[in-house]
Amino acid sequence: MVQARLDVLGADARRVLRAASVFGETFWSGGVAALMGNDAKALDVPAHLARLAAEEIVTRRAVSKVAGEAEYAFRHALVCDAAHAMLTEQDSSLAHRLAGAWLEQTGEADQAVLAEHFDKGAAPERALGFFRRAAEQALEGNDLDRATLDQAAAKAAEAASRGRTTAAISGG
Repeated sequence: MVQARLDVLGADARRVLRAASVFGETFWSGGVAALMGNDAKALDVPAHLARLAAEEIVTRRAVSKVAGEAEYAFRHALVCDAAHAMLTEQDSSLAHRLAGAWLEQTGEADQAVLAEHFDKGAAPERALGFFRRAAEQALEGNDLDRATLDQAAAKAAEAASRGRTTAAISGG
């Protein structure tokens, strides 16, 4: 049913929603534009987001976590999930790397958010440092459960990174 609602929006609006979904339930106009690349101006991302807000698919927030950026949120998590499910695995991977880079550039303070994007972006080498810093942040905040998860993720990212290095050295 959600997919049917998205289908009537048109191809360009669906592209904007797919890019927005990479960030999760909260996203920014500039972030969506960054993921759209050269197509962002031609598609007029702000106009599409305004239309999606008028159609109550997304909501524009009064205050943005990222200075100078319009912040939006999906009105329903199911819509975010449906939009993300429209991405191919390859597109999703690239989009998560781009989202991580954009968030890093904007000064994202939550290292776990950055780690997750690079991990989902099949960039374990980049994810590793962020997972380690996320574990340190969690320990500083006495969030032992989160620290343990982030440490485990860091070890997994390190193992994946080593696996790629070993494959590259052996010619695989």
